[in-house]
Parts: sequence; structure tokens; C-alpha cells
Amino acid sequence: MNTETLEKPYIAPVKPGFAFSDLPSEQPEPDYPFPALTLEERMRFELFGYTIVEDLFTEQELQSIEAAAKKAKNEILEAAENRTFEIPPPPNKYHPFKEGAIWRGLRTTTESGELYLDRLEIEQVLGLNPIFLSALTKPRVLGIATELLGGTFRFFSVGVRFNRRSNFPMLGWHGGVSRHKDRAVCKNGWLHTQILGMIVYLTDVGPTDGGTGIFAGSHRLDLSYDVLKKYITDHPDSELFHQVVARRGSTLLFADGPLMHRTIPIQSDKERLIMLSRMVHSDYEIGQTEPVGRMDQVSSSLMPLFHGRAFTPKYRPRGE
Repeated sequence: MNTETLEKPYIAPVKPGFAFSDLPSEQPEPDYPFPALTLEERMRFELFGYTIVEDLFTEQELQSIEAAAKKAKNEILEAAENRTFEIPPPPNKYHPFKEGAIWRGLRTTTESGELYLDRLEIEQVLGLNPIFLSALTKPRVLGIATELLGGTFRFFSVGVRFNRRSNFPMLGWHGGVSRHKDRAVCKNGWLHTQILGMIVYLTDVGPTDGGTGIFAGSHRLDLSYDVLKKYITDHPDSELFHQVVARRGSTLLFADGPLMHRTIPIQSDKERLIMLSRMVHSDYEIGQTEPVGRMDQVSSSLMPLFHGRAFTPKYRPRGE
């Protein structure tokens, strides 16, 4: 793949050994609802390790995210011209794009010789379009992240992904509570995750459209990864196996670290488009902003949400 015409990735300068005195000056907390989930939404997250929120984003916001994602996709494919491509080998794994963004994907040829895009992942997209900053920092998103992480948080990564039916799907279970117990905490009767995943569906996802497979409740099981994986692999028809189906505009929130989950192969002819972001405790890897992309558009008042700071707990009241 020839990427000489593409811009080199932007890498944010990071000082080694950050101290809290190195952080941006203290800013007042932005206003957000708290608790931000309904009681049923919160109970579903508690029981299953995930919950689905409807209408978190407006149709105009969804259209803007979709337009920005498709614009980036078209630019990448135009630069690739009439060539196939595959994921670069380690340690690179991604191609540079622009404005801090990077990408990887798989484009093959069909039996008839036509180009076929199996998948395309564009990461670190914050600098590509203002809609990504706007979407991430919506007040209710801030409230949800605070509630499920149990206090102040930072955005750890954000990207968009296009997927189609493929002969070379990227599958495999990942997650598992035993590898992340040190940061999970139960307060006021609620479990708080240490990594929160947020998937915004830009297309409808039905039973044949792939999506996310989940080992429901595995976020609370104090078992090894191997035991969890073997059980759910050996019992594909278990009632604990959930396949997420959702309409365009739905948002999946899941305990990304402790919950066992996987990608489900697409069987339909539809292309699936999602925006995926991850949030972590605000004291996790302070100052490492590269996984979200360029920070030029982030105001000083919002910088702690990306740069990080000392962690301050905040827990939803019991039973509310």
C-alpha cells in the first residue's frame, strides 16, 4: 500500500513522569445530569454488563458523524486507488491518515475481479471533524460516563468502523473480569467498571447484520479468562450469550474491560457503520492523548476530559 501521499500521523507531545502539577489548571466540572441513566438502564448494566440507550444523539448529530466518517473513508480509498490492501504487520498495524487519524482495513477482489472493502477502521478521529468533540462532550454522555466509571473520567479513544460480510472476519472473545479486578469497585450497591465502551450505531443492526456478541454477566464472574472463554465457546446456545440488535441511533454501553465480548460475523449484504469510543478513570495514563487524535479544537475547560487529572469518586445513590 503506497501511503507516501498521505500525511504523517500527528503525535501529541507527552512528558515522561507526569505529576499532577503538570496537568491543565483546575476547571469547574461541566454541567451534566446525574444519575444519567434510568433505573432500568442502570439495572441492565448491573446484571448483564451492558445496556442500550435510545435517542442519546439527535438525527442531525448522527448524520454529521456519518458524513464525517464517509468523507474520511472516501479519501482513504481514493488515495489507495485501484489497489487491494490489508492490515499492516506489527509493529505498525495502521497507516497514517491526516489530522492525527490513522487507519487500517482489508480490501480484496471478488471472483469477478471487482474491489471489495471487507472492513475499514479509522482511529484517533477527534481532529477530523468538530462533530466528534461535540458528540463526546454532550452533557448526558458526561453524566453516563461519570456514573458507570464511578467518578471523574477521561476519553481514552475514539474511532469509526465500517464492516461488511467477509471471508476473513476478525473474531475472538476478549475481556474478562479477572484481568481487571484492581480497578472495579462496588459502591452504593452498584458495580462500576474501569473501562467503559460506547458504540453508537449509524446503521440498523439486525440478527444477520453482525454486531456485538456478549457473555452476559461475565463482568461479575471471578473466573479466569480461559475458563470464561471455554464455557461460552462450548455453549453457543447458552441463554448467557446475547447478540446485540439495535436500530440506527441506539447506543451500546458496556463494561469493556471485564465483560467478555466479541464481534459477530455479518451474513447480510449491508455495511455496518459504528462510532466506538472508550472512557477510563481520569488518572489513567495522564497526558496520553494520542489515541483520541489531535486536540486543537479542545477548549481549556474540556481539556481535563481528554488529558486526565486526579480521580475523584462520584457514586449513584443506592436504589435511585
